Amino acid sequence: MTSGVADELFEVSHLSPQTVRAVLAEHPAPCLSLGMPTHRTVPDNRVDRPTYRHLVEALEAALLLTSSRAEAARLLAPLRVLADTVRFWDHTHEGLVVLAAGGTARVFVLPVPVKPLAVVASRFHTLPLIRLVAASDRYNLLLLTSREAHVYEGCLMEGATDALDPVPLHGPDEPPGLDRREVVDAEIYQPHRVFRGMGPAGLASGSVVHGGTGSKRDDIEADTEIFFRHVDDVVRERVSRRSGLPLVLVALPQLAAVFRGVSKNRHLLDEIVPHDAHLLPPDHLSALVKPVIARIREQRIEHALRQFSVARDRGLAAGDLSDIARAAMAGKVSLLLVEKDRFEPGRFDRETGAIEPDGEMPADLSLSGDEPAIRTEDLLGVLAETVLLHGGDILALDRIRMPTESGVAALYRYA
Repeated sequence: MTSGVADELFEVSHLSPQTVRAVLAEHPAPCLSLGMPTHRTVPDNRVDRPTYRHLVEALEAALLLTSSRAEAARLLAPLRVLADTVRFWDHTHEGLVVLAAGGTARVFVLPVPVKPLAVVASRFHTLPLIRLVAASDRYNLLLLTSREAHVYEGCLMEGATDALDPVPLHGPDEPPGLDRREVVDAEIYQPHRVFRGMGPAGLASGSVVHGGTGSKRDDIEADTEIFFRHVDDVVRERVSRRSGLPLVLVALPQLAAVFRGVSKNRHLLDEIVPHDAHLLPPDHLSALVKPVIARIREQRIEHALRQFSVARDRGLAAGDLSDIARAAMAGKVSLLLVEKDRFEPGRFDRETGAIEPDGEMPADLSLSGDEPAIRTEDLLGVLAETVLLHGGDILALDRIRMPTESGVAALYRYA
């Protein structure tokens, strides 16, 4: 199939709050959700396409329980086209989520592995995406010198690799980073330099001598500030505004102080990584940033747990699944703590908030497609979706950190 037709059937999306909210909207049922771990390099990635095909076969088996073969083929068309798109499988990361409905699909390439899962339900299974978007462990990294700037996206999460993905700051056919020469002309932005003509008319040849106003050091610092203002504008508009992620600055302390003095980026963290970006091998960056992001995440978790403990004593928090479901539908949940990788099968009434904890638990269908995918909703995923749609926050925790046994805990709004 041609790439033009493939582009009409599936779209590879950048993971962001906006793209996740788009898949939370109503879609024609049945909604097909597929998740699986993938691999960046050969030979490990050779198992990815067979695994993917087994999960597609599981979706087909579930569809054929209630749909005709022709209708199932139409719904599965984008997933089958993706299976045959070799260039896609040559550039995967650690995880993959595919959401399909009505004959089209949205594809998310993820920085962390996703458990194999195939679900046919009235809505998409989006908890892996929500967990990534809402967690505080994704970040942007700004490598800054007085002459260059580069931005990367990383993810600190259990099971994730330390790889950093470059974030382009220009168009697709231009260099990914910013160069000082783009905004500062060395021969123009130096008022300490004075042109002195030579020869009979004073114009035949010339030389540049230091003099005039200011000093060479003053002008170098002024040029650096001009460049840093440009970097801040570009990163704020093209990166932080879209991703909403914390921004970690890697720079020498003196340069970091100058940049922080001109920056208007509210996502820029106070803590920096005080190293010369020129001297850092790319594979060392993640190790340097990990402690910063880990501290931020731990602070957020501890603050949330303290809030829950205090709020529960005041009747402003809950750990019962049914109570939280009704509160979520009413838009009363300000923060939802949800257990990582937990699946609670059941049904959710989106008019009353009532839940029915019923249905089969998901099985690993990645090794064989001879069993149908599950046909029930994930109650924890539905609650997370509902809270997100009503403007609440989501924080995914390991089971050992959860303050309840239900897999969820909610803090209510005061008003």
